[in-house]
Amino acid sequence: MRPYRLSDAESVYAAIRESLPELTPWLPFAHAEYSMKETREWLKRRSGDWDTGMAYDFAILDTGNGNFLGGCGLNRIDYENRRANLGYWVRTGRAGQGVATTATLMLAGFGFRELSLNRVEILVAMGNRRSQRVADKVGAKREGVLRNRLVVRGKVHDGVMFSLIPQDMPEG
Repeated sequence: MRPYRLSDAESVYAAIRESLPELTPWLPFAHAEYSMKETREWLKRRSGDWDTGMAYDFAILDTGNGNFLGGCGLNRIDYENRRANLGYWVRTGRAGQGVATTATLMLAGFGFRELSLNRVEILVAMGNRRSQRVADKVGAKREGVLRNRLVVRGKVHDGVMFSLIPQDMPEG
């Protein structure tokens, strides 16, 4: 994993286009008209978010060939209470291979070490079973269902709240 770069635009765009059927129900940015222009604009905002500490977004890359596999990030950072939201997505062609699980563990570790967070939250729409499995695999605790917590493209979803605290992380 590494911070996004403007030069990632083509790879990010291709991965999102490939994955639209899986991403569209859950992620607001993924829609049928998604464009390269949107990708470039989003990437430009990433460095500003890093500079201000508003969010930390990472490209997930294949360690063997450097290909773009997906993205993950910490956002909605509450420095006073030392917590943040953690999100992830993986391109369709690499889903189910442990990519999101590994990235989530790395990103939570970053949050605990570098940002001194006490809590990382993973909020998943009730119907998004794959993302719930990732949260389970990393050892996040399922805290409950938050009714009508998420709205994606005008559709209201209950959200399943998971959390990680430093003590939940594997040793090493």
